[in-house]
Amino acid sequence: MTSEADFFRSIAARKVVRPRVAGIVIRDGQLLAQRPTDDPQASYALVGGEYEVGDTFMSRLQAEIEEETSAHLVSARYLFVIENRFIYKAAFIHGLEHYLLAEIDRSDVESREPHLEVYWLPVDQISNYDLRPHVVRDAIASGKYLDVRHLVVPFEQDRSLESGSAE
Repeated sequence: MTSEADFFRSIAARKVVRPRVAGIVIRDGQLLAQRPTDDPQASYALVGGEYEVGDTFMSRLQAEIEEETSAHLVSARYLFVIENRFIYKAAFIHGLEHYLLAEIDRSDVESREPHLEVYWLPVDQISNYDLRPHVVRDAIASGKYLDVRHLVVPFEQDRSLESGSAE
């Protein structure tokens, strides 16, 4: 089992943009999310994972849902892409994340990964949860996730790029 810190350190060490796909699963007014079991302060995330050679959006999302939970993907449709850049414990992470609206075959979802726990978070209270990235959480909370096509996580370094002083 790899800790969250080890996971992000290994991603940062590769120094490449990490392509990822994740599912927005909403059922009966609740959003499916997961979080590491070893850190009660860890943020929530949507089920998903990094692309592997030969993947499509659908095949990767199906694999992640079936590897990480007891559910099976029934259908999905593409929603948006997000440029996600952040610092985690001094490591720069850059991801290009694709989100799909997904339907699964059950509501009694259990984790298949001992280091992850699954949760159904009430959508009408989603702003109260530390679901990352926050721009995705906020788009879900506002209902705009069905209309948006491209999101960018604000990053402090962008201010120097906008002023033309970046080197």
